[in-house]
Amino acid sequence: QKGRRLCTRTFLTWVFKSIYQGGIIMMLAILMFDDSFLHIISITFTALILTELLMVAFEVQKWHWMMGAAQVLSVIFYISSFYLLPTYFDVVFIFTAEFWWRVITITLISCLPVTIGKYVQRQLSPPVYVKVGRDVEEEDIA
Repeated sequence: QKGRRLCTRTFLTWVFKSIYQGGIIMMLAILMFDDSFLHIISITFTALILTELLMVAFEVQKWHWMMGAAQVLSVIFYISSFYLLPTYFDVVFIFTAEFWWRVITITLISCLPVTIGKYVQRQLSPPVYVKVGRDVEEEDIA
């Protein structure tokens, strides 16, 4: 790295994660839902919002109150979109157990592999600041 905040490797990693997650969300929504286009829109939008909120939560190392507020506001805007865009959402369907088990399944399938991969990579090749932190802790113990 050359001291830049966003290197090519990081950018491409984000792009590939996004392609995987978007592809999974779309394919599973089409496979799991009936022929109702309105249901497919509802599920993909919901799964996308939940996936992105989870990925932000998993990426952030140090939380600031504004980050938490942004997460909460995102959920509020998402819920309000049901009523602001009634032609795109079947509100009755959204509040059923059938909808939510499918949304949760799609969201987990899109998030878990990425999160597990990040955890494994971090265990096998931890960032420098983690290594330094471990060394400092070992010196304090000794």
